[in-house]
Amino acid sequence: MKQRLAAVALGLFAAVVPAGAARADVIRDTEWHLRYLSVAEANGHTRGEGVTVAVIDRGVDRAHADLAGAVLDPVRVTTPGDPGAAPSPSDPPAAGVPEADPDGHGTALAGIIAGQGHGSEHADGVIGIAPGAKVQPIVLDTPVGRAPTGDELAAGIEAAIAQRTAVIVIGYSVAGSERLLQAVRDAQAADAIIVAADGDQPGRDFEPYPAAYDGVITAVPLTRTGEVLVTSASGRKLGLGVPGFQIMTTNSGNRYRVDDGSASPGILGAAVALVRAAYPGVKAPEIVRRLTLTAVDAGPAGPDADNGLGRLDLIQALTRRLPSPSPSPSVRSTSLAVSPAATPVAAPSTPRSRGPYGWLLGLPLLAVIAGVGVYAGLAEHRIRISARNEVDSVGVQS
Repeated sequence: MKQRLAAVALGLFAAVVPAGAARADVIRDTEWHLRYLSVAEANGHTRGEGVTVAVIDRGVDRAHADLAGAVLDPVRVTTPGDPGAAPSPSDPPAAGVPEADPDGHGTALAGIIAGQGHGSEHADGVIGIAPGAKVQPIVLDTPVGRAPTGDELAAGIEAAIAQRTAVIVIGYSVAGSERLLQAVRDAQAADAIIVAADGDQPGRDFEPYPAAYDGVITAVPLTRTGEVLVTSASGRKLGLGVPGFQIMTTNSGNRYRVDDGSASPGILGAAVALVRAAYPGVKAPEIVRRLTLTAVDAGPAGPDADNGLGRLDLIQALTRRLPSPSPSPSVRSTSLAVSPAATPVAAPSTPRSRGPYGWLLGLPLLAVIAGVGVYAGLAEHRIRISARNEVDSVGVQS
């Protein structure tokens, strides 16, 4: 209880303190997930340069000091909506919050992914896991107070594909639809990796899509001690455990917030962006394979419905040498985790030189070859003479 009250107090502080007034020891040091994932070490390998991550949500507040230069122009998606959809428990926009992101959810994901910090040497505020990546807001016109429908998310995915984004982050779990399933398949065909939420908070019912679709990577929220925070409804076929408890991040109106499970897709999406940046010539199936093979098993041995494939090990995903994939996977090709993958091509080796007189070393071999040829010729000549004598002898007898 004390831990929860502390989190609430910190969240209230962060929500009302503008970015310029926040101290690094309050905001930056609260980003415990950076230490959990060894992000500083990971950024020594790559910061995500060259990778664009789509965030499908109600918008991103690009005016936030910690997001300067990290967010591209938004792409707005107009959808017919679903007037009969059940309202979500998200809070209404606070007074003074810009309409660019009325509930702050998209801004929170953007900060986790590509936050830049601010101040001297960017030491203050929120720093993202992939600060070199770019965030592409895909803005749904879903009203605040109602979760998106499957078709609305599908429209967002279609827009992300059109923008050729490498990673697509979806912070919602919704009911499935034919259009949503087709959009997921189209994204996979376009070499994009979808990272989706699998629940938000303990005890809250949720629909499992698109996380339950083959090939979608599921963000499994974990506590500070690595325990699963939310029980699964999707089966977590490609589930990877990442921090999902008391995550400090950016909020609309140049402010900050603390999120739980809703932050996990941003964390996992940012990790995927780092691996894609580290292996720019590798297709999506091999990136997913790398993430899953380097995960740390948790819970019962092997994959399970709560822990998925285990906890993300970001450093191993970036650095480990993996065995070549099987040329004939036994699972349907629609699953990104087992599809045939491109492997790095080794540079051709340079032949060793034997110097200007190296050809002399071949003379003994040439002599042997010549001797064999002469011997073979003499043997053939003897055989022909013997065969002729036999024929002549047969002719005399007849």
